[in-house]
Amino acid sequence: MSRLPDTDQGLLNWASQRLAIWAGQGSPPNIGITSDQVAEALAKLSQAQAALTAAEAIRQESINQTAIKDQLVGDLRATVAGLVTQIEGFAKASGDPGVYTRANVPAPKAKTPRTEAPVPGNLKIESTTNGNLRLTYDANKGVGSVFVIQRRVKPIGQPAEEFQFKVTTAEKTWLDTGVPHGLEWVAYQVATKLTNGVLSDWCNAATFNFGTIASVMKPTKAQQATGDGPGESLTIDDAQALRDAQTAKGKGKAG
Repeated sequence: MSRLPDTDQGLLNWASQRLAIWAGQGSPPNIGITSDQVAEALAKLSQAQAALTAAEAIRQESINQTAIKDQLVGDLRATVAGLVTQIEGFAKASGDPGVYTRANVPAPKAKTPRTEAPVPGNLKIESTTNGNLRLTYDANKGVGSVFVIQRRVKPIGQPAEEFQFKVTTAEKTWLDTGVPHGLEWVAYQVATKLTNGVLSDWCNAATFNFGTIASVMKPTKAQQATGDGPGESLTIDDAQALRDAQTAKGKGKAG
């Protein structure tokens, strides 16, 4: 293990303390070194200290000069950027694209409209105590983007209907307060619509069953391929509670 410090200043401090002690031992030496060797080491200590001091001064000056440079370059950047903005404003106001050529400044690139919209995911349906159905879904929503929701229903004993538009919303949740009566199941799908009109693919449809015989049976392969089959089933208690809520809501509207 080295007895000497690793840092420059640490070594200088260590040597300064020891050389002062060694120089005081007198002659002939009684620690195994001569006074000439100590004098030579002291001279080298003085040179190293002067060099370190000069290096520290240069380093500090470099830091100061770098700070000055950063400020001046920053000021230049802001000034030139302002001039370019002014040139661009003049080109737009005059309608003359040749302004950029005369100024030797690249014309701004035209904005490329987005051609793909993110597909919503993790679509879930849950029932409320008053017979409504609440949809939630995940999506990377940009500024101004909206969600388009479609619904399809399967009346008891009748063929399933096609998906129909229900609503456009900016929220990642929607409450369906108009669920029809007498259904085996109801399904929803959601797509994202950008401000430029681009519509994403439809997300995987989510199905909500109402506890009928059809809903507790597993879908056939044909049903799986067409999406006509039932999704996850409700418990009998949940289905009955939802039907009771829908019936009560229907009676309230009739009254």
